[in-house]
Amino acid sequence: MHSPIFDFYPHAEAWKPAAETTLVDLIDAIRGEEFAPAVSEIRALLAAGDKDAASAAKKKLPAVSLSGAVTGRRAKAVAEDRFAHSGLLQIDLDAKDNPGWTVAQMREVLKNGPHIIAGFVSASGNGVKGIARIPADSETHLACFLAAEAHFQSLGLTIDKSCKDPVRLCFISHDPNAWLRVGEVEEFSPLAETLPEPNGDDMFSAPVHDDDAPAEMTTRSASGGLIIRGGYPPIDAALVREMLKAIPPRPDYHEWLKIASAVWDALGENDGTAALNEWSVEEKPGEYAAKHKSRLKDVRSGTLIMRAKEHGWSRAQPVSVVARKNEAAVVESAPAVKVETRTDSGKQILATVFPVPNGNVGNDLAATHIFAVVGPSRRLFMREGNVHEVDSMADGHARLEPMEPARMASVIETFGARVMALESTGKNQAFQWRAKIMGENHCRMLLHSNGARDFLPPIRQLAAAAVLAPDGDDDAKLLGYGWHAHAGGTFVTSRAAVPVVEFDEALELFADLLDGFSFAADADASRAAASFLSPAMKLGRWIDDDFPLDVAEADQSQAGKSFRHKLIAAIYGETPFQITNSTGGVGSLDERVGAALIAGRPIITLENIRGRMDSQTLESAIRGIGRVTARAFRACVEVDTSPFLWQLSTNGAELTRDLANRAIITRIRKQPDDFQYRQFPAGNILAHVKANQTLYLAAVHAVLRQWAKAGCPRTTTTEHDFRGWVGAMDWIVQNLLGLPPLLHGHRDEQMRTANPKLQWLRDVIYAITTSGFDTALGLTASDLAEAAEEHDIPLPGRSKHSSESIEKSVGKVLSKLFRDVGGETLKVDGRHLTRQITQEWDIANRTHREKKIYVIEQPSLNLS
Repeated sequence: MHSPIFDFYPHAEAWKPAAETTLVDLIDAIRGEEFAPAVSEIRALLAAGDKDAASAAKKKLPAVSLSGAVTGRRAKAVAEDRFAHSGLLQIDLDAKDNPGWTVAQMREVLKNGPHIIAGFVSASGNGVKGIARIPADSETHLACFLAAEAHFQSLGLTIDKSCKDPVRLCFISHDPNAWLRVGEVEEFSPLAETLPEPNGDDMFSAPVHDDDAPAEMTTRSASGGLIIRGGYPPIDAALVREMLKAIPPRPDYHEWLKIASAVWDALGENDGTAALNEWSVEEKPGEYAAKHKSRLKDVRSGTLIMRAKEHGWSRAQPVSVVARKNEAAVVESAPAVKVETRTDSGKQILATVFPVPNGNVGNDLAATHIFAVVGPSRRLFMREGNVHEVDSMADGHARLEPMEPARMASVIETFGARVMALESTGKNQAFQWRAKIMGENHCRMLLHSNGARDFLPPIRQLAAAAVLAPDGDDDAKLLGYGWHAHAGGTFVTSRAAVPVVEFDEALELFADLLDGFSFAADADASRAAASFLSPAMKLGRWIDDDFPLDVAEADQSQAGKSFRHKLIAAIYGETPFQITNSTGGVGSLDERVGAALIAGRPIITLENIRGRMDSQTLESAIRGIGRVTARAFRACVEVDTSPFLWQLSTNGAELTRDLANRAIITRIRKQPDDFQYRQFPAGNILAHVKANQTLYLAAVHAVLRQWAKAGCPRTTTTEHDFRGWVGAMDWIVQNLLGLPPLLHGHRDEQMRTANPKLQWLRDVIYAITTSGFDTALGLTASDLAEAAEEHDIPLPGRSKHSSESIEKSVGKVLSKLFRDVGGETLKVDGRHLTRQITQEWDIANRTHREKKIYVIEQPSLNLS
């Protein structure tokens, strides 16, 4: 996303900027609470009719010049070529200029406009500010404004003409619904027609007084929202010497006199001459003193700043918006990297310069220099050989996003260094740094360079809440916000503090989570409890082994299978990546699985799946001990599958044998219609957990700490393929949570989910037991066939054109199922189907024949 830099002013009457900020920072600040009190006061004064007081209060608000940044004063900055255009155009829509339009209507026009990248309600509340994309060229700014004006006129709207001025200021506002569009937008192209240059009557006027109050080098708003970058520090002797070091000595006479005049303007004659003599020693004594009399009196200190920037100098390293969001270095400091690189011509590359590769700076040298600076910022990461960033989504959660060259071209400009190319001046074969744009081809090279691999930190998993990790043999440590080396690179995106709760309190909180569910058998409650612990186990890397597919199975819709999965996600502050079933072609199940793996969110949910589940990518990913090739849309990435947890909710999906062996199945029954669920102040248990997320996460951590203190013991059960997870969870649920063994009766359920005929029988039994079918006298094969046809449950393997009666086909299926178990009772998803065989006298044939009756039984459930 393009986020250009523009100037920040502490108030509307400031004659020069205090610092710089970006569009992302600005919108983030406007959404926050930093400026809410001041803006609320302005709107209250306007509502009371006190326009003068509102105007005075408004002028105290900070402001930005959206269209770019100046060096020195605002006045005449464009005419004196001291203005760097941002590629943005301010669009002001005021209610007074557009009678008949509401603020909401104007907002919608801007939000849906193809040229508008961001917008928000103005500080007065009576208008909307839009931010449009235009070419980053001061000379075409006016013509682009005319194009925008004509566009909105065609929509019946009038925009404020003051925005034709490139250094027009825009007050900061407060709007929680301020928007920022992700991705590219159309630019307004300049019109050939022009207007006279603005005369300053319709813009904020620059005062004549000289206010040299220094700004802080880096300022953070109280809300953490607005980051103003750098700041113009006092022009003292030390700073002048620093800037002069970046400028080659002995330029031509005219350039030398201009620089000297700027230094004298900043420091005066004596101190300025001393600094100049250190920079470029005078050829004979008194040379500078003589030239001071003919100095250029209209040249100010801003010229020195501009010349220093042209040669690669930059103010103190800024704090960028992404660094603020990620702030990884605060959590785990990156090792200091000394950037000492020189070009073939011997020209040193400063840490404040990002060199564009060319004939003077090679690809490898440029990449090494750039990523040595970028790496410690903890903003870009290396994942499976590809550069990624942590990207915030519309739902407030994060995902890992592969860095594309087009995006890198704009992101590279946000690290505080200037993108510059070392070019020959043509004079005495001298070289000079000149500001440039890093093109896509150069960015493509950078992203695949050894420099990126050498200096960018690895990333393996994202977590939306603090992670509890092992710390020694029997202890644990909490990993908070930011990047950590843990588990090959872990990034925690939440700043929320997690309390410490006692183990007894944790048990009570676990009871809250299980309350309200009707489980098919005792062990299903144990498996549900284990599912609440699984993400903490996975993210903390307590078990270096496979984790099973968490299958939530219900007898009916709305029984709570998806609800349990939502509870798990709520405990960890996560929004799962959801996948719905699809087969073949674009958007197939394999492709959706690939998209989920690329996104990097730790919980992936296959939602309400029906029919046969068959995905090689999914089966390989759940195995979780290697890598799979994830393909989604245009991306193709090798992904480490071990950080992910997989969930599947179903009313009876048919799994392959491999998937069934890799699953842990928790069965839930629908509660009666008159069942009264427990209510909390926030609502149901899900709302309650969301409102108290850190408390329930603390309960999970308390259980893990108790297990760690016991030495992380495991049972020796061998009834599941994933023995590491099962052994640990089985010990925890029995010895810490007081629940039944984890896998009691589970093998039968695994066999059923992989057996289409058992799945058919399960569905038929559910249909019979929930439809009021009379089972008092037992059921015949004909009764089962009738129930299947009535509820549209086709018998697997039976051809539509079969001449065999459905009753006979059902009888054959049942005979095989009973023969396979070697007994007269089938266990089918918590229910028993018992076959009773009697001899019945056949009057017509005057002989005894065998009669089979099937009885459905529901074993009692004891969760005490």
